[in-house]
Order: sequence, then C-alpha cells, then structure tokens
Amino acid sequence: MAKELTESRRTQYTRRAMQDALVELLADKPIGRITVKELCDRADVNRSTFYAHYDGIEDLLHDIENDTIDWVSGALEQLLEQPDPDSMRHIVEHICRYIADNRSHLRILMSPKADAGFQQQLLGLIYGHGDIAAQLQPQGTDPAEAEMRVRFAVSGSIGLLQHWLATDLEAAPETVARIIIEMSLPGGSARREE
Repeated sequence: MAKELTESRRTQYTRRAMQDALVELLADKPIGRITVKELCDRADVNRSTFYAHYDGIEDLLHDIENDTIDWVSGALEQLLEQPDPDSMRHIVEHICRYIADNRSHLRILMSPKADAGFQQQLLGLIYGHGDIAAQLQPQGTDPAEAEMRVRFAVSGSIGLLQHWLATDLEAAPETVARIIIEMSLPGGSARREE
C-alpha cells in the first residue's frame, strides 16, 4: 500500500513520474523483471525517494490501479444517480474520454503484462453495483436474466475497451461510448433516435 504523504504538488509530480516510468517499463517486460533501480533511473528519482512513497514495485502498481478504481467508482456512482439513457450515454462518454486521456496507463492495466487481478477487481467493482442491472433492463425483467445481461454487457465492454486500447484508439471516445450503450441497453439504438 502506498505510504501516506502530504499531497503537495511536488509529491504528486514525483508519484506521477514513478507511475509513468513503471508503465513505460511494463510495455517492455513483466513486472517481476523490473527493478527499483531501473525504475528510479527511468523516473529520475533516487531510491530513497521511491521508498519514501512505496514499499516496492508491486505497491506502485497497486497505487496506479487504486487511482483508476477510485475514478471508475466515482463514475459508477454518477451513473447510478442518472438512470435515464441519455445521462448514461454522457457518463459512458466521460469514462471513454478518461480512458483516452490515460491511455498509456490503462493500456498496460488492461493487458496481461500487469497485475492479472486488476481486471477482476474492476469487474468486481462493477458487478458489486447491483442497481446497474435494474437500470439497464426494461421494467419487469426477470432478475436472473437481468444479471446475465449485465455480466455480458460489462464483459463485452471491457473486451471492446481492450481492443480500442490495442488499436491505439482508432475510434473516437464518443463512438466507443455509443457502441457500448447500443449493445448494453435493450433497444439502445432505438432510444438514441427518439
């Protein structure tokens, strides 16, 4: 777990430099082969600075993951507060823009090169919000069917986002968001045209 430090601008900059360095290194090799010395050289910080913030490389990776999970959790809370399809489209677009803005980190986090547990943690976060099933289904839908639809929508969305990241974001965030909404909401394209 990242050590608690006052979040001054300098601290934020240092943490970001180390996070960026780790993401760059993960693009070339698995986490188990990255050394603290190598990371510090890449981030242009000394080892004592690294250890003032983190206990090890995995701790740094978990800090990146936790930042992402915190952001996604906040976006999901917004989604749950805005049940109409148009508001959901805006939230999904917002999430897609976040992914585009943070593509280097998320490309690694969503790949097998990083901690394999991250995607499961992300799915657990989404699945943990049972209200999503109710909001993505027509009135009167069987709860078991609603749960299956949500799991399919979430898994499909993650697969689409992985593909989008792997193709270096060839599509616009709005296009990806539209596809997610159309595929996730029953009658999604019909709702969009009304």
